[in-house]
Amino acid sequence: MPDPESFNGKLNKLLPLLNQNDLLKAARLFKIDLIAALSNQQSSLPTILNPVNKIYPRKGSGIAISVGGTYGYVSYFNITQKGIIRFFNRKKFDIPLMLTKKELFDLLAKELFFVAKNKTEIGPVGISFAYALQPLLHQGVLDGKLLEMSKDRNIKGLVGEMVGWEFRQFLRSKYNIKTKVSVANDAISLLIGGGGIEVAGVIGTGLNFVYWEKRSAIAPMKLNCLFGFSQNEVAVNIEASNFNKIPATTLREKVDKKSIDSGSALAEKEVSGAYLYKIFNAGKDELLGKNFPTLNSTDQLDSIRTGSYDFSGENKNSAGDAANFADRIFQRSAQIVAIELCGIFLKLKKSKGLIPVIIDGGLFWNVKNYPALVNLYVNMIMPEAIPSFTRLFGSSRRGIAILAVNQNF
Repeated sequence: MPDPESFNGKLNKLLPLLNQNDLLKAARLFKIDLIAALSNQQSSLPTILNPVNKIYPRKGSGIAISVGGTYGYVSYFNITQKGIIRFFNRKKFDIPLMLTKKELFDLLAKELFFVAKNKTEIGPVGISFAYALQPLLHQGVLDGKLLEMSKDRNIKGLVGEMVGWEFRQFLRSKYNIKTKVSVANDAISLLIGGGGIEVAGVIGTGLNFVYWEKRSAIAPMKLNCLFGFSQNEVAVNIEASNFNKIPATTLREKVDKKSIDSGSALAEKEVSGAYLYKIFNAGKDELLGKNFPTLNSTDQLDSIRTGSYDFSGENKNSAGDAANFADRIFQRSAQIVAIELCGIFLKLKKSKGLIPVIIDGGLFWNVKNYPALVNLYVNMIMPEAIPSFTRLFGSSRRGIAILAVNQNF
């Protein structure tokens, strides 16, 4: 046991790692919460059902927009007769922390027109949205009512509104453009674009997982929200950021109290890029001293861990401890991702062999060795399961493009 007053002693007190038994217990609790949600019982997982099944690319063209937690992307797309999806004029843009509905729509329209060749005939528009949506299928068009904001971001005036319908009306009234606008959660878009893969996740600024579920595994009362949709498979958006069965740490509690959605998205606040550097800031004074600089991004946190951070003056003496603290933050993050993945695998009775999973998000792919960390903890929970992580070209834009050209599901 390390001395409680030593660096390791303080670190274990502020941000402990879960042992193997705790990891397995938490994965089983995630499975139980998932089953409870699908049974219309009390659960920390909203499990939003989406009225889409495994649809495949059909010929067409239009505009695909991705509204993420930090960045957005827009592309013109074309789908050939053989189902090959090509993207053109891809443009990246920043998503401000705070903006109004009109400011968001002005931004999307500006970027949309940048990639469109003809402002009056832009084709169908698909929007992949990185926030919780209540889906609605209306005349063959998938739309979503924005339920809440997260990731410490806010779009004033859009919560409670149908995102696609509102943007469609905006384009019509301001630019006299009449077009179909389909909207889906970013993780759902990723799942639809995955070519039949059963599980997908977004691990970046936020945290979420989605998967295909059999209709027979969902309570009839829960299925009432899918009016007019009778397919045997359902895309389930778990809203996994809300899982709350993992014991709190001192640092998570500090970060949560200062967040705009205190008390919710507790798993996300220990996993995602929107919060990990804040975990570091919450503990740096006690672990590294009050003179250690405040971080502004999770990229800086990763640079401390990998040794590329530019230390100066007296803080050079803290480089080793800072790297260990940063590494602990990413390990704890990877543990929670592994817990949620294994909870889904247990629900699907996938405990052995290769399990393909599509993952999107800068945290997962850009933080050094992060996939290997997740694999390490998955192996501790389910030794015979081998997750195979794939990064799909075009990510969620593939799925939203497929949705945009499909009139009926």
